[in-house]
Amino acid sequence: MEFMLAIVGLVLLLSMTSLYMYLVEENKVEPFIPTPVKKTHRGNFWDAETKQFYKWDKLMELKKLREQNDTTQ
Repeated sequence: MEFMLAIVGLVLLLSMTSLYMYLVEENKVEPFIPTPVKKTHRGNFWDAETKQFYKWDKLMELKKLREQNDTTQ
């Protein structure tokens, strides 16, 4: 019984895959191409120099300013 269930599952998987490939080749459906999701930083982040919490974007601005100051000195 389990053997037949495995065979039926395999046949269904192969038939669905071949149907999808056929429909993509015939331009009936567009292929699914996942787009990368931009990672968002939520919450507050600690800055050891100023001993304060900052939002991620503000913290990155401070980092850039410090890097610029280090290169100019």
